[in-house]
Amino acid sequence: MVIGNAFAFVAQAPVVNGMYVLYVVMRVLHILSAIILVGGLFYTKTILVSAGADPFAGQRQVWARWVGLASLFLLVSGLVNFMNIMSLAKAAGTPLPSTYHMLFGIKFLLGLFVMFLAAILSGRTTLAEKFRQKMGKWLGIAWASSLAIVVIGAILRTFPR
Repeated sequence: MVIGNAFAFVAQAPVVNGMYVLYVVMRVLHILSAIILVGGLFYTKTILVSAGADPFAGQRQVWARWVGLASLFLLVSGLVNFMNIMSLAKAAGTPLPSTYHMLFGIKFLLGLFVMFLAAILSGRTTLAEKFRQKMGKWLGIAWASSLAIVVIGAILRTFPR
């Protein structure tokens, strides 16, 4: 694969219409939600837990709300983005290869796993308390999973559309 093909979109000016605006808004919402969720997990692991501080500073409920909102926005915007990519490929007459679908499936499952870990670590159940007893471990796993999601996302962006 020639790297220049991955950037062929630069030569094409977008048609600014309602669908284009929706696509941009969904991508921005997706990225901001990921920043909130993964950034919060990263900060909690590297700063708060490693310093031995209360990771929530008495604000567990606030973080739990942000986890819920970010997870919801990630799921909705991700679904809209995926449907857009599929419709663009179909319209172009070039269906996406099975490798794309496999990688997307892995990325999606890893995303659900990260959302689960963020939710359980910020939860108020006895199961949440059990997870928090090994919070550093689970945050490390969440961070590694998040890194894998970013790498897979970068690979998916190189597929022709």
